[in-house]
Amino acid sequence: MKRLRMMIALMLALALLGAGAAQAQAYTNYATGYENLIGAMEIVNCASWASLRSYPDSASARLAKVPLGAVVINCYYQDDRFTYCEYNGVGGYILNSNLSFIYGPIGYEYREDSYMGNMQITNCLAYASLRDYPSTGGNLLMRVPLGEIVTNVFYHDDKFCYCIYNGVEGYIQTKNLSWVSGGGSASYDSSWIGDAWIVNCTWASLREQPDTSSYRLYKVPKGMKVTNCYYVNDRFACCTYNGTVGYILVDNLGW
Repeated sequence: MKRLRMMIALMLALALLGAGAAQAQAYTNYATGYENLIGAMEIVNCASWASLRSYPDSASARLAKVPLGAVVINCYYQDDRFTYCEYNGVGGYILNSNLSFIYGPIGYEYREDSYMGNMQITNCLAYASLRDYPSTGGNLLMRVPLGEIVTNVFYHDDKFCYCIYNGVEGYIQTKNLSWVSGGGSASYDSSWIGDAWIVNCTWASLREQPDTSSYRLYKVPKGMKVTNCYYVNDRFACCTYNGTVGYILVDNLGW
């Protein structure tokens, strides 16, 4: 299975996160935040399997032999040698040298500058649809509950993002995703705004296209929050309001 190597990303993680996390902190830290979350990874650089160990130490007990090419999920950075992973419901530690980040479907790996990190399901009543193709006509792979975290998120287009949930790859509508950690959406993408509030008006028009003559989807009252906003040009930003994605004049947005 062809995948891009993750070693550069792990070195960046080391620089950003620092080394030396204590073994006792490995699980408690993960329950309180996602700053160390990597996502799903693939086993590489071994003859037939990699060891999933009970502690981040090559001398600790082997919990499982994870086959070459297998996908491990819920991976969290531990230190410059080990990453916490889960395989077949068992949690443990695998050497970083045996792990490769998943950049997208085989044959359609995304560029690193399209990486958006880890995101949470939002703007839906109960679930968002994970589909096999970036279209509402794509086959439904699974229903991802509101509030769940999806990883390995890559921007596909204005409507869909590639992501992984519980080891299953697919596409979720961009309007149902809210950034939580990692990636470039919050730090590196100069077009990204995030959450914004309606200002300088009684209400602002959420339009179907970035054009003042386009169909109005909503009148968004002053002071209301819109989410997942990003610039599309000097005049308009794409935003989400009440689960609807549309375009609002930048002059009517404050943050």
